[in-house]
Amino acid sequence: MSRMRRGFTLIEHLVVIAIIGILVALLLPAVQQAREAARRTQCRNNLHNIGIALHNYHDKSQQLPYGWDTRGMTWSGHVLPDLDQGPLYNTLIFQETGAGNWDDPTSPNHKACGTVLPIFFCPSSPIATQADFNGIRSRAACSYRGNGGSVSSADDASGIVIPGTKSLEDLNQDGIFFACSSINFRDITDGQSSTFLVGESMTDPGFNKDNQGMDYWYIGNPQADPCQCDGGNGGTEFSENVGTTIPRMNARTLDPAMNGVLMELAFGSYHEGGAFFLMCDGSVDFISESVDSATYLGLGSRNGDEVLGTF
Repeated sequence: MSRMRRGFTLIEHLVVIAIIGILVALLLPAVQQAREAARRTQCRNNLHNIGIALHNYHDKSQQLPYGWDTRGMTWSGHVLPDLDQGPLYNTLIFQETGAGNWDDPTSPNHKACGTVLPIFFCPSSPIATQADFNGIRSRAACSYRGNGGSVSSADDASGIVIPGTKSLEDLNQDGIFFACSSINFRDITDGQSSTFLVGESMTDPGFNKDNQGMDYWYIGNPQADPCQCDGGNGGTEFSENVGTTIPRMNARTLDPAMNGVLMELAFGSYHEGGAFFLMCDGSVDFISESVDSATYLGLGSRNGDEVLGTF
């Protein structure tokens, strides 16, 4: 005698679907958090490895690379050999004209600026890794900029918006990377563990405020030339490869009314609550965006003798 098999009723189906929906809703945030945790770890590792490269460069040269020079070369370009990018570095032409022009499509310098190096890009960044910008095709975006100090509020003197501050045109800066700088670790009298070396930056070439773009790049900066190091003037956009601690961290999101001239100098990140910073001793710290303003300002100075709070 056969028996009839009882199937699921409609209500039971709906209950099962509802339970699955609840479980998925609970699981997705956990998955997203796990992915962001992995991205944060990778970002920290990027800065850690950049720190190793900079220390290796210092050991060989007895000084850190300059922020930028008279040929538009930047600090990040000089550490390429210490990032296992010696072949790329060897293609660069160190001259101001001809094949040394960064915006000449036939120049190897132009090609180098379009070479994507994951170590310079935060995996949490939502933007494309490349963009056509300033005459350079498929220019590779950068998430990390050198510490230009705590005294400059603008790229050039014509744009200063805070009385009593400087511009990055000034050759006397208190940071680590600036025009033709040659900082040795012994010059960091505030202590290497309490001075920024490199910081995250919320790069976005598509964002513009007061005619200032939040565009940050590595290896070369054609707009930095002519440089003030050799008496030249007219160079600008030094913020493409250095930031300062005068504007608050994450200014774009926390202080959207800030003047764009100042905003483009701000460090920041696409991580929630703060940003990673490489310290001069090679350690990497996550600094909260709510850090005391005086402490944050002092972290940008190498020799200000500031008394810092917790960070």
